Formats: sequence, C-alpha cells, structure tokens
Amino acid sequence: MHRTVIMLAGLLAALLVGAPAVAADNGLTVLAAPPASNGRMRLQVEVTDPALQKDLRSSGASPDRFRVAVDQAGAQVKAVTRMADSSQERRYTVLAFDQSKSFATYWPQAFDLAEAYADELGARSGNHTVAVMTFGKSKSTHCEETTAAGLRACLERVEARGTDQPVTRLKFYIQEAVREAARKQPLPRGGSREVIVFTDAGEESSALKVKDLARDAREQGVRVHVVVFSARSAGKGIAQRLDEMSQLAEGSGGRYIQVGDVDARQAVTGLVGALEHLYWLDVAFCGVKPGQTSDRLSVEALVGQTLTAWSDPISFRQKAEGSATDACPGTVVMGPSQAQSGTSAQPGTSGSANPPGTTPGTGSPTQPGGAPGTPGGTQQPGGGPGAPGMSGGPAGAPGADAAPSGLPWWLIALLIALGLLLLIALIVLLTRRRSEQASTPAEKPVAAQPAAPPPAAEPPPAQPEPPPAAPAAWKDPFATLPETRLVVSKGPPGLEPFYRVHKSTFTIGARQGEMDLAVNLPQLSGHHATVQLFKAGNVFVKDEHSTNGTFVDGRRLNPGERVQLRPGQIIRLSQHLELTLVQPGLQPAEPSSQVPIAAAPPSVPATTPPSAEAPRPKARTIYAPARGDDE
Repeated sequence: MHRTVIMLAGLLAALLVGAPAVAADNGLTVLAAPPASNGRMRLQVEVTDPALQKDLRSSGASPDRFRVAVDQAGAQVKAVTRMADSSQERRYTVLAFDQSKSFATYWPQAFDLAEAYADELGARSGNHTVAVMTFGKSKSTHCEETTAAGLRACLERVEARGTDQPVTRLKFYIQEAVREAARKQPLPRGGSREVIVFTDAGEESSALKVKDLARDAREQGVRVHVVVFSARSAGKGIAQRLDEMSQLAEGSGGRYIQVGDVDARQAVTGLVGALEHLYWLDVAFCGVKPGQTSDRLSVEALVGQTLTAWSDPISFRQKAEGSATDACPGTVVMGPSQAQSGTSAQPGTSGSANPPGTTPGTGSPTQPGGAPGTPGGTQQPGGGPGAPGMSGGPAGAPGADAAPSGLPWWLIALLIALGLLLLIALIVLLTRRRSEQASTPAEKPVAAQPAAPPPAAEPPPAQPEPPPAAPAAWKDPFATLPETRLVVSKGPPGLEPFYRVHKSTFTIGARQGEMDLAVNLPQLSGHHATVQLFKAGNVFVKDEHSTNGTFVDGRRLNPGERVQLRPGQIIRLSQHLELTLVQPGLQPAEPSSQVPIAAAPPSVPATTPPSAEAPRPKARTIYAPARGDDE
C-alpha cells in the first residue's frame, strides 16, 4: 500500500509540474522597452498567437487593438506600426559561435543549423544584414553579409577554422554581441536586432549576472536566442548554466533552443519568419509621480472589448518629466494589469472607444487617481487552461498555423482521476492503521502478590472535600491595550464600518483565514501591511513588501518601511482600501515637557464573561509619540 501511494503521488506531481509549460505563452512578447523620455516610449512587441497574427494581417493594426497597463502610472497607445509593412526597416543579426575546445564535438552540427538559417533568409525578401562572430577566450567578427550566398560562403570559411580557444567567456561575449548589434542598428532607426548563440553552455566565470544582461538587451531592443548542445555535457554546474541560458533568452524576448529536446532546424529557421510579426507601439504616459525612476508594464491585445493576448510584465526606466506628470484622462488605465492576476473581470481599456471617465461594460465613472471603476462583465483569460498562446515546442517557431495551446481535456481528466485514487489510497491506509491499533489489546502489568496480608489499619478520619476551583477569570483583551479602531473610509462592499485593533500585532491582507483583517481585493497582497499597537497607545504601520504599496497621508512607504501613526491619519492600501486611525479618548501629545494624561476611553457595552467576577476596568493610557517599541 505504501508503494502504491508513493507511485501515485510521484506520477501526479510529475504531471502537475509539466502542465504549466503547455500554456506558458500568452500571445505577446515585449522585445524592446527603452527608457521613457518626455513621457513617451516606443515599444517593440512580437505577436506569437497565430489567431491574432491572422486577425491583425486581415483587419490591420490600430491603436484601439492594443493597450498598455502600467503599475504606477497611466499609458495610452498613440500609434501602431507593423515592421514588415515598411521597406525602410532594416534587420541586423549576429551569429555567434562558441569556439572553445569543449564545443568541438558540436561544431559541424552548429554550422548545419546556421546554413539552414541562411537558406531560409534567402527565401524571404527584406533588408537583412548578418554578421558571423566566434568567441572563446577572445572574439573575432569575420564578415557582414546581406545575401544568402555570401553568408553561406562566410560560414564555410569559419567552419574550416575549427575550435582552437582553451576557455569560454560565454556571458561576456554575449554582452559584446548585444552591444555590436545595437551599435550597427541603433534602436531609434527602427528595424530589429538579434543575436543567435551556438554553445554548449561552458562558462568559467560567474562575474556577470544573467538578469543584468537580459535587462540591458531589452533596453537596447536586442533579442538573444540561445541554441544549446548539451547531450554529452556532464561537467560541474551544467544544469545551472543551462538554466541561466534559458533565463537570458526569455528575459530578452528571445528563444531557448536545446538540441535534442526540440526540432532544432525548424526552430532556428522559424526565427526568420518571426520578424514578420513585430510591431512598434508609440506609448504616451501620464500621472507619473515626481522622483519615480522605475516602473513595470504589460502589453495587451484586444478584439473588440475582449482581451485575447497579453505579455508578461517587464520592468523599464520611467521619468517624471514633460506631459508624463499630467493627470490621466478617464479612459487611461491606472494600476497593474489584471491579465496577470488570474481574475475574471477585465479592467478598463486604454485608448478605447469608451466615453471619457467610463469603463467598458458598465459605464460607471473611474475613481479619482486613475483607478478604474466597476469592471466590465467580459470574461478575461488569466493564464489557466485555454489561455491564448502559441503551440509548438519550446523554440516556438512563430508563423506556423497552429491552434492556441492549452491543457487538453484528457490531461485534466487524468489529473482528477489520479487525485481521487491518491485520496482513496490515503483513506484506506489510515483506516487500516486505526483498525490495527484497536485490535491490539494493551498489555496490563502483573502486580506482585504480597507474602502475607498486612495488618488492617484503621481508616483515617474523613476529610472534608475541597471546594471546587473557581473558573478562570475572563480576560478582556482591551484591559491592557488602548481602544484603537481602523475606520473604513474607502473599500469594497461588505466591509464593517470599523475594525478594532485587538492585539499588539494586527495583520492586513488578502489571504483569507490568516490575516486579522482579510479583504478580498486583487490589488492587495496576501500579507499587505502590519499595524503594531503598544500599551502606551503608540501605533506603527509597516509595509510588508506589497506590490501596490502602503500609503500614509498620501506618501508611499518604501518596501519594509515602518512609521508611527497618529489619530486621524489615513492608511491607504493600494488604491482601493483606505483606513483612518481613531483612538477614542487619546489625543496627540502637546509639545511640552510633560505628557498630558488623556481622558479615560468611553465605556463599551461589556460582554458577559464566563466567570462571575466582573472584568477589570480599563487602564488609563497616554499617547506618547517618542516612546520605544517595548512600551
């Protein structure tokens, strides 16, 4: 029975781990996100959803087909341009080959894939320049070709050189290839920039961080595709290096192609066709806070008012200047994209045809500060089964007419059946254990028989029974803590008018059953903030590294920052929940040498304690802003 349970649990875990990879693509990928300047940015996105590709080719791309959701500001799409529609758009690609001795086994296979890429390039028209580079301990750029024939000849010359480098400075020369592509084809000129790396992931240095490489590549609009040959690699740390190459490719908007796991030839040649699905989005920002230097955004695609595809959130450099600091019009979305939260409601649109100040589906006005009003009733995909995406292997060659991927019904049914079998097996196992314990009689100790009965002793005088112990006195939690309330001044329907801070550490968040004040809001983090109350009446609030921030009188706290509150101050959690601190009977201390004693708090209807003894009267407290945490 134990083996059966372990096998079922292992099979279920393997299926669950593999299931998310089926629906990982959301249909859009942000390729270039340069720093915003004067409230403007030009984003480059790739459409990977085949259905959306056909729809945009047939009906055309217009600003109302896309919107940009921003974490800390608003944004509106002003113009959309398909790169393939312009004959002036140039493309620049660097083919970079690992020339270390460890790559010698895979050297011929890598050039076979590169020649297939050259053939596919020759079959398509366009202004495309390809450079060939080799790297190891040092690097060399051998040629720049604009024709397929010239590229093939260059590849043959480089292949004949072989591998002669003793070590590989992999991440360093990937960075150099990114800079070369950005220098040859600067981002303001438009077009596309990409680096295709052929390697076995042999890396001797850990000085450079993959996260920094991916961020720099995205700011310069350079995609990094990594083709990895690792079937025979067994060196130390090879698994970690493969993961780093995958993170680098995905972080820059590129493809991770591991030879042996996918059809590498189809994946590499598919990179040429992917260039036909690149779009430029001219974006204008508003409502940027002074001093803001970083932000996150997600691009979403619409069919009518239905969200059909979206990108993963990416970070970019924001700047409060020019029109970016102006207040946002009513049709511009504020706050994070709900496409990533998995909720069922669709937020208001940016640049849509809705009247100013309304959200789609309801017509209700947006709230002050740019927060959307009541969400419309359109169902939004949230990344679960059936979320729009691109089918195919991990390389994901776009342009193939394949249906959007999702969890098939048979896999869902299999997971449910395995879960039920595992549950039944556990129940049977527990029942058998209980029956075995009940059927085994407890062994009784055998008492030793005395040699002779002792003489009978006279019974002691009867002692009076002790009186029954009095029940424990009921303890009022507010007997040692001052009366403190959080009055709800703004929040979702169903909240109480106020909540009493009944303990020294009072938690607030969206995690039901774990928070002292749990509010069902998608904008709240699971553990959003903590309120601390001390005996002297001091109150502190701490931001628990929330996503949408904790504000005190309009100032946003830094992640993990803790500040003292005074009666009457307003705590705002994200844009949707406001709480006012009220302490009846306590007033802020006057600026004098003596701290005045506040009046006793008003009487509260006492609940009947479990003991007949009346609860103790509440202690008189004072408010002292300079007290320490232990008071």
